Amino acid sequence: MKKQSGEIPLLFLYSETLKSFRRYQVNKTSESVLRSGHPWILNGNLSSAISAFQDGDWMKLVSGQNEILGTGIYSSNGPIGIRIIQTEGDFSLDRLKQTIKNTFQLRKALREETNAYRLVHGENDRLPGVTVDRYGKTWVVQTYSRSLRKFSRLVVRILYSQAKEEGESLPEKILWISPQRIGSEEAIPVRFSRGKRETPYDEEIFLETVKWKTTLPGQKGGFFLDVRNLRSYLLEKRELAKDKECLHLFCHTGLTSACLEEAGARSIFSVDGAKEALEEFASRISSSEIHPSFEEKNRIQTFGKHSLVRADLFRDWNFLEDRKFSLIVLDPPNLTPNQNSIPAGKKAYRSLISKALSHLEPGGDLILLSCSGRIRESEFEKIGRETLVHRGWKYRELERLVPEQDHPTRKEFPEGKYFKVHIYKGVSPVGAPTKI
Repeated sequence: MKKQSGEIPLLFLYSETLKSFRRYQVNKTSESVLRSGHPWILNGNLSSAISAFQDGDWMKLVSGQNEILGTGIYSSNGPIGIRIIQTEGDFSLDRLKQTIKNTFQLRKALREETNAYRLVHGENDRLPGVTVDRYGKTWVVQTYSRSLRKFSRLVVRILYSQAKEEGESLPEKILWISPQRIGSEEAIPVRFSRGKRETPYDEEIFLETVKWKTTLPGQKGGFFLDVRNLRSYLLEKRELAKDKECLHLFCHTGLTSACLEEAGARSIFSVDGAKEALEEFASRISSSEIHPSFEEKNRIQTFGKHSLVRADLFRDWNFLEDRKFSLIVLDPPNLTPNQNSIPAGKKAYRSLISKALSHLEPGGDLILLSCSGRIRESEFEKIGRETLVHRGWKYRELERLVPEQDHPTRKEFPEGKYFKVHIYKGVSPVGAPTKI
């Protein structure tokens, strides 16, 4: 990788990292966490000796018997006190390189069907607190704690140096952005470590037969690449949308709606609360040189097969009147941002599902998505099933989609299995005949 202004050589980063490790003796609780393979030690499980450490310190984690259990990085902000970067012995650059090589191998099959996917998926790829997304010719890097800045630089340098050898096209631009506000930490400015240009800007992407543009940095902190399992499913199982009137709730910037159109939908009614997301969506499908505005709520604007409306779906569905749809996709934002929000989040899911059912044609299909990591898949399924029963509906079949290769999960890290897609087929009122 040719050195650009502001870049730090890999060997220098590594040598500085080795110098900076400090010994920390974990207690019995933290030792069990380390041995279980979980990537976090919470602040509540740290001893008083942690007061000697500063945010971002690299740590050699040892047991009471002085056994080296692994290495981690300390964070003084938020509930996660130490993120584990390696287990079983001292830190090894060769092990880190192999970990990153494994991420390329997992995503190899995706390169033929899309140029938008996640190259690094944080803890699930054993690279905690760091994500790297590819959008066409740009890599977008997010670091979920200021304490991880040095680690993320090291990861990205290795990722770039290995890319060509692993069959991954090199990016023209590497863009660093902050996730949406994390705890008490302030967001860092958007910056480029490669290929600087004015932001925002568009990147051309594709998914199978669908070509699209996405604006970087993305709306709501990202483009939601995890939804690709549903988008790919719609393109593969075209009979789900073909010749149907479809309703897409919380549509974001519209790629899922575009996949419904590509699958042969008769019409697609898309709703979101974010003005900027809808304006980006409309700019992709409007033939007019004047970009539509979505300042006004509940006003329906039509572009070919697509009808778009800005609305607060947690408060007002009156813009739909008594309209019915044969396929409804319900994809709300994270409804459980913290532990205390779980009861309200579950209640919100039940309310949204109930309202969606009131606009579903008998015998239609209902697709429920959840990115609320604090609600496990079994609990999400329970919410869906119980809401249908309570509202007097039944279904013929339930299909659950699994995450794609760029969003791997680990059994020892259940928090990482945050994204769920449940497809309820043949949904009808109890007592009505079920379509075969």
